[in-house]
Amino acid sequence: MAPMKYTILLCWLSSVAFGNEGNNSADADDIQTLCQEMKILKQTMEQKFLFQEEEITHLKQKLNLSETKIIDENSPEREKSRQGRLLLHPPVNSSTAENVPKIAFSANTVTDHVNLGVHHTLVFGNAISNVGNCYHHSTGNFIPNVSGVYVFDVQIVLCSPGHELRTELVLEGKVMAAHYTGDSTHCSNGGGMAIFHVNAGDSVWVRVRSSDGGNGIAWESSFSGFLLYPDS
Repeated sequence: MAPMKYTILLCWLSSVAFGNEGNNSADADDIQTLCQEMKILKQTMEQKFLFQEEEITHLKQKLNLSETKIIDENSPEREKSRQGRLLLHPPVNSSTAENVPKIAFSANTVTDHVNLGVHHTLVFGNAISNVGNCYHHSTGNFIPNVSGVYVFDVQIVLCSPGHELRTELVLEGKVMAAHYTGDSTHCSNGGGMAIFHVNAGDSVWVRVRSSDGGNGIAWESSFSGFLLYPDS
């Protein structure tokens, strides 16, 4: 800002000199106008520099907050909190993972699929996958050798126009889920997912809950399940 001060001082000295030498008033007015413009420019520059300083301070504060946020997001405490909110299990090391039982199955193509009576077991005879060999395709029963929480999915495709069929997922004679399909001019689909605990040696199967007698279950119908996690 020093050069600006010298310029204003020079304007003032020139004004005095012109006044002493008796130059005409027009020159003196021009010098006065120039000095006023220089003062206005000085004020404008000062405001601009002040605004820039405020912007720099704001950016520094923002940068510091960003660095703090990055550190917090990568901290073990934040990761632990995230896992807690998502209900995640602690990471399993490779040696422990080798001992975790693997059980999963998927089957389709119901063996007896027409004119089924109440409580008739649906035997899904085509085992697409049977990891752990716990699904018995000859009887339609899933009998795990590990106690734990399991996920099951049942899908029933009925191709009997105008008819309906209700089925249920059963654990040792106890109904755990029910499904409905039917009342269509061609084919209809019904089913659902269920999650519950099964003890080793217990039997899980799908059976007819009710029917109007004219059922025809398509081969695309399926029964699937897998071990979500074993008992500790």
